[in-house]
Amino acid sequence: MSSTAASNAWAEIVHHEKDGILELRWLPSKMTDGAFKATLALFVWEAEKARPPFLLIDATQFRHQPGPNMMQWRDHCITPRYGAAGVTKFAFHMPAGVPNTMEAGGNEAFEGSAIFPTAWFSERQHALDWFRKG
Repeated sequence: MSSTAASNAWAEIVHHEKDGILELRWLPSKMTDGAFKATLALFVWEAEKARPPFLLIDATQFRHQPGPNMMQWRDHCITPRYGAAGVTKFAFHMPAGVPNTMEAGGNEAFEGSAIFPTAWFSERQHALDWFRKG
């Protein structure tokens, strides 16, 4: 069973409770770095409440180009909270043609301060299958 856990003008957060997945679906809307931060803060808040083993970000419609230091902010202020919430795997579903996806020969990695592996996929089903692998 899936239900919308939260949403704002830039994204929808869906809890796939049966599968242990909390998903952030970016919407194709214009946003500022402040909106980007607010949305990731909302996502991590929902992860802390739901404590899912798996996080999925659907970035197939993501249009924002985060400004300088946004990824460092995410690495320092958001990523450790995912780990504290019990996340064991983190996947990105990316648009077709993005380099370094698992389908294009990329590898899972422990990014930044993460205590869990992250992988990028061009096919949603491949991300779901990766979650189920030991």
